[in-house]
Amino acid sequence: MTIDIDRLPRRELNAGRRLYRIHRAVHGAWHFSNDGRGRFDPTASPNRGACYFAENPLGAWVEAFRTVMTLAEDDVHARVLSTVELPHPIEVVDLTNRHALAAGVTAAVTAGGDYAESQQLASALAPIAPGLRWRVRHDLEQTLIGVALFGRPGAGKPRGWPEASTQPIGAELIRDAETSFGYRVVPTP
Repeated sequence: MTIDIDRLPRRELNAGRRLYRIHRAVHGAWHFSNDGRGRFDPTASPNRGACYFAENPLGAWVEAFRTVMTLAEDDVHARVLSTVELPHPIEVVDLTNRHALAAGVTAAVTAGGDYAESQQLASALAPIAPGLRWRVRHDLEQTLIGVALFGRPGAGKPRGWPEASTQPIGAELIRDAETSFGYRVVPTP
């Protein structure tokens, strides 16, 4: 099935909304990827990349650690949690909306193992939309939401956006991940 870009539902994310990202501490929060390793990397749009966030910290955890259920403490502490507050409202494509099916989107686009169709969609959207949202693949309850923002490829905060607030991954988030999903953070040998 072909995806009809014009029929995709949109959703406004209000100014002040917080988005979360877990990344290695040696890197900044802002990195726009188009190398094909991310689901919504706009690989056919060389001047655009995707920076991956989640709508809550647990979603950022699941996006970062995926199916690695036992994590060394050092690996967790080598990463940080960054929070970005939207400086203005943005209207993103909403792949969590059931009406996306009428445009040709199925769960394979947002959760399948083959990223080709997802990246084709991102390549078509990146020049015309600020981003998109989807249900995080590894959350089987499908309640956690990811947000990919589009921007110039590489590291660097987009002009007009705030610096991220970055902090160590806290014990509360680790407990939430352990309780909600069964992750285990163990002392590094």
